Amino acid sequence: MKLSHTLYILIIVNIVLTGCMSKSLPPTPAQAATQTLSPTQVPLTATSIPSPTQTATLTPPATLEPEQAQETIQALLREPVDCDAPCFWGIMPGQTTLGEAVNIFTRLGLQVKYTNARDHKKSYEIGYEFDSSLSTLSLLTTQNDIVENLRVYITPEKQMAGVPRMWSAYSPEFLINRYGLPSNVDFKTDWGPRTFFAMDMYFDKMDLIVEYSGYGIIDEKLNICPLTFQFDSVQIWMGKNPVNPPSSGILLEEAASMTMEEFSELIAGNPNKACFNLKVEMFR
Repeated sequence: MKLSHTLYILIIVNIVLTGCMSKSLPPTPAQAATQTLSPTQVPLTATSIPSPTQTATLTPPATLEPEQAQETIQALLREPVDCDAPCFWGIMPGQTTLGEAVNIFTRLGLQVKYTNARDHKKSYEIGYEFDSSLSTLSLLTTQNDIVENLRVYITPEKQMAGVPRMWSAYSPEFLINRYGLPSNVDFKTDWGPRTFFAMDMYFDKMDLIVEYSGYGIIDEKLNICPLTFQFDSVQIWMGKNPVNPPSSGILLEEAASMTMEEFSELIAGNPNKACFNLKVEMFR
């Protein structure tokens, strides 16, 4: 059957229009998923930036031999890694992912143990003991798989005259030499069956708090020698909103007859002369 001249023209126009429309229509979702873009074609939008909850699968690092791991940990406690506080062995609160932190400890042969979860936050602990009685216990608090803050316990080795402390990277003199004047320094004592003493140093700009404490290290005159005392514990808080921070003590300016500048200069000087007295009446 022959088509009329008018109908023939209409069919041709319809074919042409259909072809044009098919070229201008956007790809379907299935088609878009199969398209590969070159790096320069990837649009930089908010949806293309991974959120903190997106964690990449990390390849576990090779674990160091025990002797080499011990030497590395000793070096980390004696000398700082190439990052400022708050930073512990390369872990930066608010930046380092849980997977990255696990890899750092795994390389040192340390096991990361899950402890509990509370208020959408998870806690982990990592411990290490030296033959010298020095030990460390690190507590990580994470949220959305990001390390939010750290709390580190150091049990010091027995102090020996003339021998540098094995944890010198967190000693009062080192911190002052590196970060300058503390924001605050305070003191606490307890005259129970065993006299207790604690000195807390705050570096607010660094989100860093360090507490040095011990039993039976002070006398009735409250002569304080923080660079030679045999502390029982050194506790370190790093990051914003620290978990269980130290209780408040009596501020340096009230507890001793010195300013923050005088205190810092004394602590950064000769270790054998870095002693001062607290006002007894403030602690009785």
